[in-house]
Amino acid sequence: MPVPASYNDITTQNDLRDHVGTVWYDRKFFVPRSWANKQRVWLRFGSVHYEAFVYVNGEMAVRHEMGHLPFEAEITNLVKYGEENRITVMCDNALIQTTVPQGKITEVSRDDGVAIVQTYTFDFFNYAGIHRSVHLYTTPLTYIEEMEITTDLAKDNNVGFVYYKVKANGTAANEAVNNLYVRVQLRNKDGAIVANETSNSDLKGVLEVQKVLPWWPYLMHPDPGYLYQLEIFLHGENNELLDVYRQKVGIRTLSWNNTSFMINGRPVYFRGFGRHEDSDIRGKGLDLALMTRDFNLLKWIGANAYRTSHYPYSEESMQFADENGIMIIDECPSVDTENFKQELLDKHKSSMEQLIHRDRNHPSVVMWSIANEPRTNQLNAGSYFQYVANHTRELDPSRPVTAAIAVSSNDDKAAKFLDVISFNRYNGWYSNPGRLDMITKR
Repeated sequence: MPVPASYNDITTQNDLRDHVGTVWYDRKFFVPRSWANKQRVWLRFGSVHYEAFVYVNGEMAVRHEMGHLPFEAEITNLVKYGEENRITVMCDNALIQTTVPQGKITEVSRDDGVAIVQTYTFDFFNYAGIHRSVHLYTTPLTYIEEMEITTDLAKDNNVGFVYYKVKANGTAANEAVNNLYVRVQLRNKDGAIVANETSNSDLKGVLEVQKVLPWWPYLMHPDPGYLYQLEIFLHGENNELLDVYRQKVGIRTLSWNNTSFMINGRPVYFRGFGRHEDSDIRGKGLDLALMTRDFNLLKWIGANAYRTSHYPYSEESMQFADENGIMIIDECPSVDTENFKQELLDKHKSSMEQLIHRDRNHPSVVMWSIANEPRTNQLNAGSYFQYVANHTRELDPSRPVTAAIAVSSNDDKAAKFLDVISFNRYNGWYSNPGRLDMITKR
């Protein structure tokens, strides 16, 4: 079975296309003997839908429950160096009332026994499998684990600021983790260094950029999607260089009020789509050729934004959006949410944590969407979405929180907790179908 791809449409077997439950992936791989020397080995998945159990040489490496989002595990002590290794992945696509998104599993009687049937209310196919790339990579013993970036502008957008915060990780036996500093520099598109500094031991600071070139959406500037490259050099004792990390950075500001959403102080009109990651044969599998075509079509039609309906899209698509100046309303996998329970709330909040951790450094991401068409008329919907919205703001106060509301404003209990109220209406489609003349009369 090819990876990355949904397994459903690869073969001609109907029972595999409509399969509900577990499937197993298995393959061998080789780890060079040189990787055993002063390095850590990691295994990273771009996404597996929905729940995954990963084994390396028969030992459990990691379990992850959430489609569309990445996960990884250190496997330094699980692999054999200079030898062949085996990786095994169990993938379970079953959706129940406490998964994000939700579904139901029922047993239906038939002539030859009982059939297991998966049902869900969302209107897209529940593709399954290893949907995005799988990477085996190494880091130094002490390495840059993550980096958080925020930006600001001043003096009529002529001066930019890049605030950075670095988190380093090291083994328990490596004392160098307590004696670290970072050297930071910012390069423009031509490779010239436009700002630099050396931090102290708290591994955070700010770069000031004169004559800055801000990140602008498509059609708002002759050079949209301008990106700098931030380079982080992690040093230990005796100025030893331990690790280097590079990150594309777009310098821009976001602000909003009761009438306008603004980028770099200028009001923005959103023109775009709700999309899906869906293609022939591959399903939701990563397809760079199709992605490139889609972005060409977006720009051809004059769009400047889209919502990742109704789940996080690939990391590669987020990079495309950064580079092309396409604004993203970044949506978690919560769709048609109902039956609001504590276990579901915990997983919903976890989906936002994982999404924000993955995408917070992308300048293209301008809003977080916490749900699509949830059943916000239900009794506990108000308190449920108040928790989710507040949790999202705590994770990232720099972007507004929204959700696509579908119930009547008289019945809705959640919209008042959002920064931006988005709503879906289908005049001429679900109501008054075929009557285009009714669209402007409701």
